[in-house]
Amino acid sequence: MTQEQPISILTALHGQSIILPDLNAILDGWPREVNQNLDRLRHDVDEWLGSAMSHSPKLETLKAADFGYFGATWWPRATYERLRIVTFLAAWLFVWDDVVVFPEIDMDNGSLWDNFELSNPYRNETREYVQYCLSLTSEPDIGPVKTVNATIQAFETIGTAIRKVYNFEQRKRFMNYMEDFLEMSQQEQMLRLRGTLPSLEEFWLYRPGSSAVHVTIALNEFAWDNKSLPTSVMEDGDMKLLWDYTNVIISTVNDIVSLKKEIARGSISSMIPLLYARSRDAQVAVDQTAEFLVVNVKAFEETAQRLLKQEKRHNVEEARELRAFIKGCQFYCSGNLTWR
Repeated sequence: MTQEQPISILTALHGQSIILPDLNAILDGWPREVNQNLDRLRHDVDEWLGSAMSHSPKLETLKAADFGYFGATWWPRATYERLRIVTFLAAWLFVWDDVVVFPEIDMDNGSLWDNFELSNPYRNETREYVQYCLSLTSEPDIGPVKTVNATIQAFETIGTAIRKVYNFEQRKRFMNYMEDFLEMSQQEQMLRLRGTLPSLEEFWLYRPGSSAVHVTIALNEFAWDNKSLPTSVMEDGDMKLLWDYTNVIISTVNDIVSLKKEIARGSISSMIPLLYARSRDAQVAVDQTAEFLVVNVKAFEETAQRLLKQEKRHNVEEARELRAFIKGCQFYCSGNLTWR
């Protein structure tokens, strides 16, 4: 583990000129669409943010992020009511994470940015409330789980909609990935507060979970109005790889396109600064990240082909839903790049 200080890497990167890769070319041939309800969604997302997140000091910044466009590109074929909910979830995840990763956002008892003791109860309260909203509490007779935290409480609309559509197994899968998100958020903060640069190995231990991409993939079936793929399909090794490659592709694209912004706010939660610490060449670090992206795009495509070859094992409806699930993951990746 390197003991180098993050500030020295950020200082060295600041002001350097680099050539970014053509990300559109890397995802060439992947489907891209925009949901026809974009304008309506933008209006409803702004209204929801204004109501559910009125307490946030970053409310106007959140509105400017255009989560309506985010949702319309990630879920271009979702029916409107489903589209609203998945987009609300995406916005909620951004807001929830901002409370921990931005030092200027204060809770009632202080900022969570540099306070591990305060942030853990925030995570635990989130876990309990999400479980309650999804009807997954281990003790259903204890009565309603309440929270006074406005950010956490904003999940209620999302959880209610999921509960009405998803069966127990689907809700449990969603919750498992939510718990992983909370745990890896904790790990990321712990490494940041350590004050030294994490290794690439440490980075990739927490990044897939802290990105929350798996949480959104868990609503892929919800967005497509699908019933439920069989457990045998969802637990298939290639299906799990498909989730992982989708996650890595989205996270790596974000690392590349957000590099300047992340450096400006003093963040090293990205592949590029960590690779730079090894090579001491910013362009080499960017090029290595792009090569990593290409490898994972190819791996996704090969995995998707293996899954599609299994269609004969399923009935017509299951085969259709499998194709939709794969295309949905591609929309996540291409939509993320379009929104960025």
